[in-house]
Amino acid sequence: MKNLTLSTLFFALLSLSGIAQDGCTDSNAVNFDPAAVNDDGSCETFTSTYLYDATLDAAIQLGTGISNEHMAIVNYGPMQLGLKVNNRFISDVIPENDTEYNVITGFSRTSFEDPTLNPPLSTWDFIYSFDLAMYSFEEIEAFVVIDFDPLDDATQAAAYELPLSFVLETLNQDQLSFRQGSENLGFAYWQGLAGATAELFDAELPGVYDISLRIENQGGAVLTEVGITVIAGAPVDGCLDEAACNYDPEANVEGVCIYPEEAEDCEGNCLNDFDNDGVCDELEVYGCTYPDAGNYNPEATNDDGECIFSILPSDCERSDYDGDGIVGINDLLIFLSVFATLCN
Repeated sequence: MKNLTLSTLFFALLSLSGIAQDGCTDSNAVNFDPAAVNDDGSCETFTSTYLYDATLDAAIQLGTGISNEHMAIVNYGPMQLGLKVNNRFISDVIPENDTEYNVITGFSRTSFEDPTLNPPLSTWDFIYSFDLAMYSFEEIEAFVVIDFDPLDDATQAAAYELPLSFVLETLNQDQLSFRQGSENLGFAYWQGLAGATAELFDAELPGVYDISLRIENQGGAVLTEVGITVIAGAPVDGCLDEAACNYDPEANVEGVCIYPEEAEDCEGNCLNDFDNDGVCDELEVYGCTYPDAGNYNPEATNDDGECIFSILPSDCERSDYDGDGIVGINDLLIFLSVFATLCN
């Protein structure tokens, strides 16, 4: 008898008393009952199905404005878990492969305050979702885990694990089954990182964040889990626009961009100059370029062949004052009548 454990003795006494509890005795089942002695055939087990860069089939309820694309999702029977990364609740960070997301260094803000030393560097959030279907957080336990490892340090930081029930109890939501609870997590989880566990990592230090969600039954058996890797790089200021002259492919923080003049390249050369006159085709101005012409255009760079010149009369035409086609006595008399007159 001395080799019997207390639990074995307890269940043995229950059997002898005839009040042994019925229930699911499969330790890998969702509804495993540690107190059950007789299996009643109610055990529910499922197989996990993993999807990455997928779309969750429900609208986001918290953190409005965030799309539900580019998520790592696991289906475990009727239950779903999902993870994703966002740029400060603005836009999705698209994974470069199945599970890796590249972002600028810094970790997520909280719902009520930003604990990071340099908030401008805290540019990303990770969003989690639990959909427990007909189950509740009283029947199973959910955990959020983050493991940060600096890229330039061989010493691994300790993983930080938080039971989700702690967060939900804080918000009086411990009996809920909900989806997309990003802000709920922030309340307790990130403040924990900024407080007693702040020594785990430097918020401004580049590194690798391994983030995962896990569901266990009441017996502690792992039912399913899903994870992503966030590769946080150092901030590099520079121009991010490939069309700019000073585009920096190494930059990940928007800086000042410099663009070429109209119709020119970044070296100041014309993109098109058919006549090789140093004036870009797109900037050519067509018009009369002869200063003696009546329609001379000083702004014109190319002559359009439409200059207008005044035609002077001949000597004969100038002397035919009466316009009869002959320079005669009458024309001479007209001339003498105005001879020595001062003209304006």
